Amino acid sequence: MRRYIWSVAAAALILSGFQGTAAAQDNMLTDAEKEAGWQLLFDGETLLGWTHRGGTATWAVEDGMLTGEVTGRGPGYIGTYDEFTNFELHVQFNQDAGHNSGVFVRGPRDTGARVNQYSFYEINIADTHGSGYTTGSIVALAKYEPPPSTEGQWNTMVITADGRDITVTLNGEEAVKIQDSSHYSGVVVLQAFGQGKIRFKNVKIRALD
Repeated sequence: MRRYIWSVAAAALILSGFQGTAAAQDNMLTDAEKEAGWQLLFDGETLLGWTHRGGTATWAVEDGMLTGEVTGRGPGYIGTYDEFTNFELHVQFNQDAGHNSGVFVRGPRDTGARVNQYSFYEINIADTHGSGYTTGSIVALAKYEPPPSTEGQWNTMVITADGRDITVTLNGEEAVKIQDSSHYSGVVVLQAFGQGKIRFKNVKIRALD
């Protein structure tokens, strides 16, 4: 009996060690990813490389996550300094119930420019939205149906922009794919809006040129 109890305890300790190792890999690149040209946009510790893009949200780094929470009326934004043309963007997110976030790509770098679906491609993160453009949809261009359930859990979104081809995958499933020539290059912007918080981690990108 003692041997059995020790074996179970040892297995639990080993498993927890593996889980700790996996968690420690957040916001880091493997050697293979570095060779493939991936670069981190969020280092898990600072907001280096990001700038406020207007609105009332408070952006912070908490426990290795980039968090956004609205402190007034209307949405708030934070964007990269760097611009990207053809790329694969990987983002993990976890939003509270009732939150309305989004990822904007290929928009103007000018911090005075408005952030919206007309100046960027806006990929929505909102499981409920009156427009029908829910999580994984490209606002005003393509709806992901049926609406997914992503609130309160970690999800992986991959946005690929290659010339006129824009593809969004959500948790390994293709959500939408379009051809459009409205925007060819620009920065990446994240949005916070609605109730509670939005959390991001493992935000990374690689050029396709």
